[in-house]
Amino acid sequence: MPDRPVQSDRPGRPEQPVGPPVHGRPVHGRPVHFGGHVILSKAETFEACQALADAGRVLVRTGGFEEADTLGSLFELLEERLVTG
Repeated sequence: MPDRPVQSDRPGRPEQPVGPPVHGRPVHGRPVHFGGHVILSKAETFEACQALADAGRVLVRTGGFEEADTLGSLFELLEERLVTG
């Protein structure tokens, strides 16, 4: 069986870390470069907000209060950035 990265279904050899560890774990994969803006459609934005709200409720039910707060902050950021046009 070929070597595979931890928690990955991709075949092949493990990738080398590409950045500083996040939460104590190395970051694997290719570096990602983002532009100055991300444009989401109205539907994509509502889906993202719904996913954040759903995940936040699950986290609260399972005791992940700090994580739920983090998702809530992201939800609020998306709400603040909504523009009409």
